[in-house]
Amino acid sequence: MGNWKKSKAVMVALGLLAASSAQAEDAKGEAKLAKVLEGYTIRAGIPCIEVRKIITVQIINGTAIVYRLRGSPTLYLNRPTVGVESLNSNNALSVTDAVQLCEGNNLVTQDNGGHGAGPGANGGVRLGEFVPYVKD
Repeated sequence: MGNWKKSKAVMVALGLLAASSAQAEDAKGEAKLAKVLEGYTIRAGIPCIEVRKIITVQIINGTAIVYRLRGSPTLYLNRPTVGVESLNSNNALSVTDAVQLCEGNNLVTQDNGGHGAGPGANGGVRLGEFVPYVKD
């Protein structure tokens, strides 16, 4: 086998390995999300939620964002339409002074400062529809 054929075979193998790894991460995120939503029933999506009512934000790595609002047992699931790969539970989502978070809004993901370097922007997401899940 020529060197270029070996090189091509190695590149294909590395590509398959990367795809397999990404699929495994996606499956992990979906499994974690299923656990979070266990015991909840989906409702019709809404375009926006009020920022001032957000009490917790849970980032499911590479999958989705789950919001809990003050005074409500409902969970609001958002699956970003762009940048989902930027979702990491070690990151924070930067919210401007907006009154509402709405479908189509862009949020910046920021490193929490962890080991060494301080906080800084490292990606971003475009929010999708907010899908309410109510406790059964």
